[in-house]
Amino acid sequence: MKKRLLLSGIALAAFAIAAPASAADMQTRAPIYKAAPEPLFNWTGFYIGGNGGYSWGDAANLSPSGWSGGGQIGYNWQYAPNWVIGLEGDISGADISDKNAAGFPLVSSKINYYGSGRGRLGYTVDRVMVYGTGGVAWAHDRANDGLVVDDKMHVGWTAGAGIEYAFAPNWSTKLEWLYADYGTKTYALTAPTRVDLTDNTVKLGINYRFGGGPVYSRY
Repeated sequence: MKKRLLLSGIALAAFAIAAPASAADMQTRAPIYKAAPEPLFNWTGFYIGGNGGYSWGDAANLSPSGWSGGGQIGYNWQYAPNWVIGLEGDISGADISDKNAAGFPLVSSKINYYGSGRGRLGYTVDRVMVYGTGGVAWAHDRANDGLVVDDKMHVGWTAGAGIEYAFAPNWSTKLEWLYADYGTKTYALTAPTRVDLTDNTVKLGINYRFGGGPVYSRY
């Protein structure tokens, strides 16, 4: 009996000594810090790029269509974690045309270059941005009634939407659709002829972006 009491006393004494030591050890451990958040892509900065596209539209009795290629320059500002506003200007050479030997009032119509100046508003999820865009548009058109040819510069408006993906720190690619109403012009043909010029364009483009830096995600 005495032996049991002696062993129990030794065990209680050992526990009493060890418990405060363990508590002190826990209090002196180094604090655990959270890892730094992963940086998100920042769309802010100037950019320049190129594009190619296909257009189809209306010009009096004709439906001109065809390919184009050109370039763009612009600036984006990421003013909130997910929102971007910007300005973009573009110009493209084109062969957007249609012919109809029996046509009236036009036998042929051809847009040989066009461009626009637009605002953009985008919503981003890191490296992906979807956006709407709109502004002023212009196109140089050549009309032919079979006897007389006349050239006019149309000025109107354009609006559309697109999606852009940043596949590298300074590079992005985009797919964009634009509708343009270039307005109405009167051509000095055999008889004065009013032509209302409109078209739809789908473009694939690539941009090189200057500047910007990481935007850190929130915890």
